[in-house]
Amino acid sequence: MEFIEKFIGFVDILGWKKKVEAAESGAGISLAELVVAAKELGTPEDRTRIERHGPSTCPNSARIRPDLDFRLTRVSDCVVVSSEISPAGVINLVSHCWGATMALLTKGIMCRGYITRGRIYHTEADIIGTGYQEALDKEHEVTAFKREADERGTPFVEIDQSVCDYVQEHGDPCVKEMFSRFTKQDGGLTALFPFQRLNHSFIVCDYRGYRFDPHKERQANENVRAMIEKTKERVMALVDQSKSDAKRKAEHYIAALNAQLEVCKETDEIIKSLSGLLFKD
Repeated sequence: MEFIEKFIGFVDILGWKKKVEAAESGAGISLAELVVAAKELGTPEDRTRIERHGPSTCPNSARIRPDLDFRLTRVSDCVVVSSEISPAGVINLVSHCWGATMALLTKGIMCRGYITRGRIYHTEADIIGTGYQEALDKEHEVTAFKREADERGTPFVEIDQSVCDYVQEHGDPCVKEMFSRFTKQDGGLTALFPFQRLNHSFIVCDYRGYRFDPHKERQANENVRAMIEKTKERVMALVDQSKSDAKRKAEHYIAALNAQLEVCKETDEIIKSLSGLLFKD
């Protein structure tokens, strides 16, 4: 038994107590939906998958152990994840936390958390260590993308600078590229940002002979727009309207989703322009 330095992630679903109360009264999200939402944070199968098949994100990146010493403990509405200090270890921990935030986002559920580096003793039964305590404490103090000077506890999973520095100093091209896809910077802060995944990308042609189809691409972009609008509805439907703090947190998500709707508008214009260039009489 010993404390080991690892990457550590803590992710918590926001407003869980109110969601449980609503489920018990039959007035909001159902118990079955709560169970599914909680599982999005992680299950024992996530660890088993890495043990059996190795990491799925940047599988060729350097590692110490085949299973990355990946550990996951979920309790009700929160999860603690840890992995070895290696390029593969950091990016697969970040990938797991990003996947959880993305899955919860599509359900309209907000979450908050912190990813850091520190000492921990993490087994199936125990989580002990100052690294874990730091992630737990700083989750409440997240300020990434704050809209007011004194705002604390914004609904994002913030990443400690020590983790960002490791990626830049020790990460290979795959690790750096995937990290940039999973995150967004806010001044000197970095946080997971699943919203930028909600867009439609396309190609004009490829080696297989595919040709740009403006009607197909417009419909695909419209599907993304509909998904974003539906996500906005879900977020607002699950917000406790009696709590100003909850509504303020929801405003962060709505603003980010509205920004993606603007991306959809830009994509429509690009498709229109390409259509005119490629299909002239």
